[in-house]
Amino acid sequence: MSKENVETLRLALEAFNRRDKTSWIAACDSQIENFRPREWPENAPILGAESIWDFYVEAVQAWDEGAFEWGELLDVENGQIVANQIRTMRGKASGASVAWSYWVLFTFRDGKVLRSEWFADRGEALEAAGLSE
Repeated sequence: MSKENVETLRLALEAFNRRDKTSWIAACDSQIENFRPREWPENAPILGAESIWDFYVEAVQAWDEGAFEWGELLDVENGQIVANQIRTMRGKASGASVAWSYWVLFTFRDGKVLRSEWFADRGEALEAAGLSE
């Protein structure tokens, strides 16, 4: 697995968890694209690091503070990584606890994230990467 790409993901997630926008954007390619899960009501691609950052920050506003983590990381030939992002979250208003677990296919260019594709299911993420379970 590309140590450089794994390190980029680690640093980017740490930056997001502390809301360090400058460091998070530094991990992104200038042409970055984010593709939300197909089943989400608003699933059009988000283009550009600033827009993606704004979307992520807005998406977590309803939840108590906490840190996202990387679970499983799988190397894909051609410089991609399939990663499981996890976190236990509690709603600010409801107090309801939710286990967040999404799979992301990351594509890199020159050590930076060029594309992120989100999936609710591990098998779908692997299929998108050209792998099977």
